[in-house]
Amino acid sequence: MIIDAHHHLPAEWEPYVEKLRTECQRLGIDRVAVGALNGPPWAGNEQLVEAIRQHGDFLTGLGFVRLGEDSPRTVDDLKATGCQGVKFIWPLKNYDDDEFMDIYGRCELYKMPALFHLGIVSRKAPQDRLMDVSMARMQAIFLDRIARRFPELPIIGAHLGNPDYHVASELARMHPNIFFDLTGSTLKKKPPEFIGEVFWWAANEQYGKMGHELPPYQKLVFGTDVSVGLMEDVLSDYQRVMETLQMSKADRTAIMGGTAAELFRLKA
Repeated sequence: MIIDAHHHLPAEWEPYVEKLRTECQRLGIDRVAVGALNGPPWAGNEQLVEAIRQHGDFLTGLGFVRLGEDSPRTVDDLKATGCQGVKFIWPLKNYDDDEFMDIYGRCELYKMPALFHLGIVSRKAPQDRLMDVSMARMQAIFLDRIARRFPELPIIGAHLGNPDYHVASELARMHPNIFFDLTGSTLKKKPPEFIGEVFWWAANEQYGKMGHELPPYQKLVFGTDVSVGLMEDVLSDYQRVMETLQMSKADRTAIMGGTAAELFRLKA
């Protein structure tokens, strides 16, 4: 099963999902994890819930939680309405602030994977000012405390922490419950060999392991985070990385969907 673990649902989601399903069938993608945001041009949580109700055979829902505004009750509601994961972006304090720990605890309780936007974030005035957006609060290093505090919480860090790639890869090495996708601009500005460089421990098992058994490249998951028309391009980028680094069949299977299937508890 091939799973796109990082996609966004637009507000006009009904015609979009039909196009998405058609393109995924062409590309061989079986399931897409779609996230809500806080409203137009993106779908909100209510629209997301309806989309996964109608297309549960194809879509996995990641409900949006605004850290600093929402409460653990929001996670309760998302779980009750069928969402299988949570999307975090634009926090009002650092991701690892004490204020947010109860929310992460609720995600851990429900075994709901948490997709954290990391690093650079697009600029949208005047929305940025109204929402008090700061990329400084979304650094990869903040996942460290969360992963230690909630070891049973599945964490997916977006964009391999762009631009904090070395920090992100070390977090993947250290924590059994932290994974990363390669969405965004990373595979456009960095060659495939760079992924092998930051995942240095793939070639140095004696010094690389930090207490868990999962092979290094299996800490990566496939995701697109683009519109339908660009999905094939992202898929090609992933394939180029896997070919260049001569990844094993087991690694490729895990990256392209095996790991995500386990995190989201999906059946083939």
